[in-house]
Amino acid sequence: MGFDDLAARRRAYPSRRRKPAAPSFALVAALIAALILPDRPAMAWGRMAHRAATRLAETRLSPEAKALVRSLLDEGESLADASTWADENSRDIPGSGAWHFVNVPLDADGYSARDCRDGCVVSKFHEFYNILADKTAPKARRRMALRYVVHLVEDAHQPMHVGDRRDRGGNNVQLTFFRDDRTNLHQIWDSGLLRIGYKGERELVEELVFLARRPEAQDWIKGNVEDWVDESLEAARQAYRVPGSREYLRTGMRIGKEYQDLNLPLATRRLAQAGLRLSDVLNSAASEKPFAEKPTAKPAREKVPVPAR
Repeated sequence: MGFDDLAARRRAYPSRRRKPAAPSFALVAALIAALILPDRPAMAWGRMAHRAATRLAETRLSPEAKALVRSLLDEGESLADASTWADENSRDIPGSGAWHFVNVPLDADGYSARDCRDGCVVSKFHEFYNILADKTAPKARRRMALRYVVHLVEDAHQPMHVGDRRDRGGNNVQLTFFRDDRTNLHQIWDSGLLRIGYKGERELVEELVFLARRPEAQDWIKGNVEDWVDESLEAARQAYRVPGSREYLRTGMRIGKEYQDLNLPLATRRLAQAGLRLSDVLNSAASEKPFAEKPTAKPAREKVPVPAR
């Protein structure tokens, strides 16, 4: 359904919502708190993105990794199902929201351990990986570790869960994206780009598989989570900018085709990298090996200047 069809449907079926009552003091206070809180919501990639990256990973699992996954997941639960478990159950695990991201200043040279306070996507990946790879750990702990490892590998590839402009990962940057005037930069990267760019999960998976077969994809299976968040930081520098300029996106701006055309390939590439690396992580865990860092040669780059906050 196109935007014009959707608009016509809305005109044919007008909203039955009542006129909203004046907001209470408590509601206003809650909204203000949401704007000033430094934490980001647990959601990173949307459901389709997580599932698609995981389905790519499933095609490259070793026999040992497939057996490990089958032995840990609930009956009828696929690895793609497990990929969204951490988001769906975040409210039941106090403090787990902070595990999905790491705040790295946009003008930093890269990730530093001091960026990780009280648990972040980097430290929690290592923690859960060690549990998953430990065959002496209780099955229930390894099951949870598997679900988190899958999810956190993918979250580490989401630019808006790394680059920090003190705006809660873009949640405070309210934008109009095509005809959606009730979205923000974080939501655009969660699902907006992919929803417009692909007809559904199947088409996205096909594109990820295509990218994974390209010769340069072999170089993606390198490095560790610290390298992956550095890549996301670099991607965030592009994600935050108005296409074709060095200006940062600000609340109230309208973006559309130019932003979509520039950033959809980047989002898709990040998901393909996440899927390939996830398969490597799970294959290593099934072999009970430490996830040894595989250094990635990083060419020197010009530091992107960031205006003072």
